Amino acid sequence: MKNKLTVSPSPHIVGNLSSNMMMYVMLVALVPTAISGVVNFGVRALYMMLISVASAYVFELAFCYLKDRKINWFDFSSLVTGFIIALILPVNAPLYFPVIATFLAIVIFKGCFGGIGKNIFNPSAAARVILGLIFTGLSLELFVGTGPIENAMSPLSYFMLGDYSSLTIRSLFLGSAPNAIGTASIICILIAGVFLILFNIIDLIIPICSVLTFVATVWVGKGAVAIVPYLFSGGFMFATMFMVTDPTTSPYTAWGKLFYGLLFGFFAGLIRVHFILGETGVFVAVLIVNLLTPLLNKIFAPHPIGVKGR
Repeated sequence: MKNKLTVSPSPHIVGNLSSNMMMYVMLVALVPTAISGVVNFGVRALYMMLISVASAYVFELAFCYLKDRKINWFDFSSLVTGFIIALILPVNAPLYFPVIATFLAIVIFKGCFGGIGKNIFNPSAAARVILGLIFTGLSLELFVGTGPIENAMSPLSYFMLGDYSSLTIRSLFLGSAPNAIGTASIICILIAGVFLILFNIIDLIIPICSVLTFVATVWVGKGAVAIVPYLFSGGFMFATMFMVTDPTTSPYTAWGKLFYGLLFGFFAGLIRVHFILGETGVFVAVLIVNLLTPLLNKIFAPHPIGVKGR
C-alpha cells in the first residue's frame, strides 16, 4: 500500500502556513511587547530576553542530540517558548531564572512529552508556575521598583489592599506600571493579538470568552471598580493572547474552544479575586484548562453521520 493514512498528534490546522512559519509569525507578534519592555524597564530586559531565547534553543538542540532525534536547526518553536518565558518574568529577576525556566519548559514539559505537538501543558506556563513555587519571592517582591515609578509595588500588591487609585489605568495600559517585562503594555498585547488573529494563528473564540467570564467573575467577587485594574494587570491579557490559545493544548472543536475560554476566564478571575499565588495565579489557570482539553475534545467530538449514539 503506497498511500497510507498518517495519524499525527495535534495541532491539526488547515492553512497555508507551515509549523515553522506559524512560529515565525508568533515571534514577530511578540516584538511589540518586547520593545515596550525594553523602553519601560531598560536594557536589562533585553539581556533577559537574549539569555532566555538562547538557552531555550541550546536546550532544544541538546535534548534532540541526547535522545538521538532529528535536529531541526530552524525549529522556531523553542525560540517562541524562550521569548515568552522572558516576557512573563520581572526585570529584577536574577539572570539565571530564564535559564532554569527554559530548561523546565523545553526539556521537561516539551521534550519528555514527545516534542512539539505532544505536550499536555503549555510549556511556558508550566515552567513559570514551577519557578514561582520554587522561588516564592517571584510572586510579588521582585516587581517592586521595576517601572519608572520609584519603589512602586506590583499592581496586585495595591489591589490586595483595596487600593485602585495609586496606579492609573493609563500606566497599566501603556506599560509604565511595575509588571513583568512583556505583560505590562496592554496596547502592545492587543496589537499582537489582532496580528495573530489576522494570520489565523489564534481563534477569536477563546480570547473573547476568556475576557467575558473573567470580567463577570471579578465583578461578582470585587465589584465593578476592580474590573479594569484586574483586566489590565497580572498577565491575564498576555496569557489570553499567547498561552491559552496554544493550538497544541487547546480544544480543536468550536464548542470545545468556547467552553475552554469560558473556563479559563472563570478560573483566572477566581484566582485573582482571592489573590492566590500572586502574579503566578493566571498561569495556574492556564494549566487547569490545559488538563480539561482532552475532556472537552471528547465531549464535543464530531458525531459521525449515520451512527447512532456515541
